Amino acid sequence: MAQVSPISFRRAFPIGAQAAPIPAMALRLAALRRFCSKPMPLGVDKAGASVTASLRNASESVKSFNFSRYFEEKYFWEKANVGPFFLLLLFTPTIYRSLKDAYWTRQLRKMNTEEIISDRYEWLK
Repeated sequence: MAQVSPISFRRAFPIGAQAAPIPAMALRLAALRRFCSKPMPLGVDKAGASVTASLRNASESVKSFNFSRYFEEKYFWEKANVGPFFLLLLFTPTIYRSLKDAYWTRQLRKMNTEEIISDRYEWLK
């Protein structure tokens, strides 16, 4: 790597030099360019079409889901995607506990406000 002398560096980047202001139009074009679609080679479907196709395939797979076939032993261990099932099985106690705590917290807050209102009413008598 060639060394740059300090004198030529100072000429190229003087101390206190201001950067040239970027025109607003250039910033708008840069922002617009970010949202433009990327060029696609010929013969490849557009990205929007593939998204709709994948959503259609996902909805069809949900509609065609069959519990009895999924939990059949041979299919379950050899072909089925068992990750979501085991994650649900693993997190069920945590989910149950958090829902129970949220329910009782809400109920006790409601009871607490009712008691405060009742006490104030008794005090006003």
